[in-house]
Formats: sequence, C-alpha cells, structure tokens
Amino acid sequence: MPSPIRQEFDLSGPADATRIKAIAFDFDGVILDSVQLKADLFIDCYGGRLDESQKAAILAYQAQHGGMGRVEKFRHFERNVFGRIPDEATIAGLTNQYSTLLMARIASCSELPGARAFLERTSTQLSLHLVSGTAHHDLVAITAQRRLDRYFDTIVGSPTAKADAFAHIVRSGRWLPDQVLAIGDSMTEFHAAAHTGMPFVGIVAANEPNPFPRTIAVFQDLDALSRAWPHLELAPAPAGNG
Repeated sequence: MPSPIRQEFDLSGPADATRIKAIAFDFDGVILDSVQLKADLFIDCYGGRLDESQKAAILAYQAQHGGMGRVEKFRHFERNVFGRIPDEATIAGLTNQYSTLLMARIASCSELPGARAFLERTSTQLSLHLVSGTAHHDLVAITAQRRLDRYFDTIVGSPTAKADAFAHIVRSGRWLPDQVLAIGDSMTEFHAAAHTGMPFVGIVAANEPNPFPRTIAVFQDLDALSRAWPHLELAPAPAGNG
C-alpha cells in the first residue's frame, strides 16, 4: 500500500474509507495544477505598482489562505499590505481584472496526476461535490470547458464560505458529518472540515511543507490517494483548529 507523504497517525477511533458516502473536493492544488497561477494573478492585478516586500506579503497570504475568495483577499491586501481603506469600486475593478486574466490563462494549467481517474472511479460509487474559493461563475465555466462538471453533484464557488458549503452537503444528503470526506490543499478547507465535523485528507505537493496536523493523512496527489484508498484511515479535522 502506498504511504502518505507523512503518516504519523495518533487517532482515537479512526474511521475507514468504507464509511464515506460523499466527498467534497477543493479545486486548485487538488484537481488542477493552478496554485501558482492563482498567486501570480494577484501580483499581476496590481501591475508594476508593488515593491518586493508587498509582493512577498501578497504571496505569503495567498499561500496560507488559498481557499479564500478573491474579494476577501483583495480587501485584506488593500487594508493590510497597502494601508488603505478598501474601496468597493477598487475591489470590484481588481476582481473583474482577476477574472479576465484567469479565464485567459487557466487553459494552460494541467490536471494533477490521477485527478480525473479518481473522479471517474469514485463518481460511480459516491456523491462528489466541488467546493472552491474560485468565483462561482468562473468555476462553473472552467469545469464545463474541461468536462469536469459531469463528475459532481454540486459545484460551489465564492462567495459561499466553505464551512457553509460543507454543512449544506451534509444536510442535503442526510449524511452524518463523518460520512463526508473533505479533500483540500490549504488550511481553509481544513478549518471548514473541522467546523463541520468532517474527516479530512490533505494534498501536499512533494516540494511543499505540510501545513496540517500530524493526525491528518497527507498525499502528494489524488493518484497516491487512490492507491491508498482501500486501506485508508481517516482522522477528523481537530475541532480545536476550526
């Protein structure tokens, strides 16, 4: 059985994959190799008006809050990076520019290893849902262009908060929270899963640090997760981190 990147379980009563009835996937960094593009777009939206410390602050915040919607991020940048009171007209202009750049460049991003095969297999057995910080209208368009939409029972993007989306999935399927698995690459999804009481699996690229607690199973991509699935033990996201 392939091992997670870091398999240091310290579980009390772990669940196994056979209990899972539904999966809530993040998009960027889990299905699509678009994390770096998304980060670069925030820099590009400000053109040449950034110094190196401002660029570093934007990239650091994006790395920590990858699953957050772009409107909230631009508000944070305006207030905390530039020291300005966020102006809604400015925020609207930046988010529209971001959307235009994203739709022009997203086609260059490849799917991550094993992503489509994992969706193809699990969609015949489980209820699959896509929950992303990408603006909803962009997310719907991107998944339709790539014919990924056919795998999901629901697709939810920003401005819906991930915790709200997760809770709705649990309620709509009349499942228990521990029957719905969240798969993500950032602490945003992890905290949302903790808030909802769902188990969580992290996706962390081989060259990236693992941000998740040691009780969380972490895999390099969905290909590795697929190979480990028959023997997978799932830890709940600790509620203290939600």
